[in-house]
Amino acid sequence: MKLRSGGQFIVALIFILGGAVLLLVNLGLISMEIDEAIHFLYPFVLLLLGLKWLFEAWLSKRRSGSWFFGLLFTVVGGLLSADRLGFIEFSLDQIINLWPLLFVYIGVKILWGRGPKVSVNMDKKSKHAKSGFVTDVSMKDENWQVEDLDERNGIADYDFDYTRAFIPDKETTIRLAGWVGDIKILIPEDVDFSVTASSKVGDIKIGNYKRDGLMKDASYKTEGYDEATRKLTFDFQFQVLDLRIDRV
Repeated sequence: MKLRSGGQFIVALIFILGGAVLLLVNLGLISMEIDEAIHFLYPFVLLLLGLKWLFEAWLSKRRSGSWFFGLLFTVVGGLLSADRLGFIEFSLDQIINLWPLLFVYIGVKILWGRGPKVSVNMDKKSKHAKSGFVTDVSMKDENWQVEDLDERNGIADYDFDYTRAFIPDKETTIRLAGWVGDIKILIPEDVDFSVTASSKVGDIKIGNYKRDGLMKDASYKTEGYDEATRKLTFDFQFQVLDLRIDRV
């Protein structure tokens, strides 16, 4: 019998667990309504997904996990599961009390570096990624279309690979803002760009240029930026910013 990959195993386990409980409900062996069964089960699904992403981020060499979502889903799913089992009392409206997890997340990123993550690829024709409290976007499709972008999110994780993109012969402006930003960018050697960044706490690295610590602002542009017709203009405004830009 061939074992499935970690992701398939988790999905299969979720279906088996959910189907078994719903089957017992339908047979009358468990006195629980369908909506009550779903309410009981979903925390365990969150916990399993969180553990999967954490283990992948820790062990995988293929950049397939997510430190942030793994930590968030594991803690929230674990607390909700403990509530369902009667060990503690915890509800979704208490999630706001988990804000110190941001510091734990930042510490984990410092210790283990830029952990791999689950990514959401934007449509090549889409001008904007979805905005929201948490955004995790990877732009690595072959020949994806570069367009102006203006977003504000609570917690943002961006991974842009402009070496695989179609960059128009004009100035393209990318403005990103929010609370916590983790941004990685690859840019071709023949494309000029400028960066303006501001943060209360920052770790900013652009080639050999580096700034880190408290109240960090950065201003950088390539030598041929002013004269170039095809160029990228970045503006980042975050409370906490981890930014890395490399030319390849």
